[in-house]
Parts: sequence; structure tokens; C-alpha cells
Amino acid sequence: MIQVKQILHCLEQAAPYELAEHWDNVGLLVGDPEARVEGVLCALDITETVVEEAAERGCNVIVAHHPVIFTSVSRVTADTVTGRIVISMIQKGISGICMHTNMDCAAAGVNDLLAASLGLTDVVNMGAGEGGNLGRVGNLPRPMTLEQFAQHVKLSLDAGGVRVADGGKMVRRVAVGGGACGKMMDSAIAKGADGFVIGDCSYDLMQRAQSLGLTLVDAGHFPTENPVAAVFADKISEAFPQLTSVVSERHADCIQFV
Repeated sequence: MIQVKQILHCLEQAAPYELAEHWDNVGLLVGDPEARVEGVLCALDITETVVEEAAERGCNVIVAHHPVIFTSVSRVTADTVTGRIVISMIQKGISGICMHTNMDCAAAGVNDLLAASLGLTDVVNMGAGEGGNLGRVGNLPRPMTLEQFAQHVKLSLDAGGVRVADGGKMVRRVAVGGGACGKMMDSAIAKGADGFVIGDCSYDLMQRAQSLGLTLVDAGHFPTENPVAAVFADKISEAFPQLTSVVSERHADCIQFV
């Protein structure tokens, strides 16, 4: 019998909790660590749709990147989105494991995947975050113009579209940070980056990047981080080959381009 705590241990080996930022919430967030595992569904987020899919596919564990419970919770009621999700999980006997910034920092985690997707070479740690483990920096196969670089990112990540701030020069060396990493641009510049690919950026950070001569590409939260779901599934399948471990087929980017 495989228990939830064994899945948790497997994932912690890949992404130790000590790599997580202090404000984060990682690990087993919903469920019983002693419960028997029937199947595992992996996704970027635990949404109501993902919970329904897990139940229909016979999976009583969901492994996600983003924490299903993030901020302090004083009540769990059905009149909030988080409450409905947690209640549904408990009613269906589904446990939830979330590996967030620890998986961003981990080897072969979110940022290494992002660097690999863009074909970067000579990849090194960007040195951002509390432990200096967030972000990666590497070299493009060839120098690119703004237009070429934007298209390269869009196609490599299968993004619906990208937003760009023009740093005013050819892009050769690129920093990456899945999700909302715009505030780490100083670390990117310190590592010699001409371009910075992230997943969530505000207007003021776009403006600042442009003023610093850094070409910034916002490729979206989902495209930059969703590939980690397959990593979760693969790691669990390798450790427990007798167990069904699959990637969600229904979870999709909530942001659309028209």
C-alpha cells in the first residue's frame, strides 16, 4: 500500500522544503498523510475543475505547483472559492500536495525547465530569492532582435501571446523566472542578461526594465510554469511504477488573447 506521506516524501526529495521562500505554503495542505493512494493527478493549480477531474479519473491525490491554501484562513466555507475547493476535496477524499517556490528553486524544477524550453546553454543560477536559488541565466543559440526573441519565446512556450518591453539592443544572454519574477530584474542584469523572460509583470516593472536597457518578455504565468506538472507526474511514476500518475487534461490557461 502506498500512502500519501510516501508521495510527499518523494516530492520533497526532489524539491526540499528549505528551498521555499519564507512566505510560501508548501507540502501537504489538504488530506490525511496516512491515507492510501489510488492515483495521482498533477496540475499547475488545484481548481474546482481539477478536483472534479481527479475524482472522475480515480485519483485521490492532487499534486500542484501553486498552493491551494496560500494566505491565512480563518474559515472554510462554501461561499469562497478556496472554501469550495477544500470542502470538495475533503468530501471526495482527495489530498492536496503543493510544491511552489521550492520547486522553482530545485534542480530540474520550474526555472531549469523554462531555460531548457528556450534552448539556453551554459545555464547558471541567477542568484535571486532569499536563498539565492531563484532564476536561471543562459545564452541563446544566436543573438536575436526584439521581434525574433519575442517570437522565439512565444513559440517555445506555446503561449497565446507575449508582452514585451524593448531594452533597445540585441538579445544574447537571457534570464528566466517562471511566474511573477519581475522584481528580480536587478539579479538578471547583474548576471549580464540582455533579456528576461517571466510569467507575470506589472506596467511599472516593464517601464523600469526598459529604462535599464533590459528586454523583458512577459510570457504568462501558465506557459512559463505549467510544464512542471509533467515533472511531478514523471517523478511519482518513477518512484511508484505501479501507481497511476497523470497530468491534468482539463486545466488550461485562464488568460486568453483576442
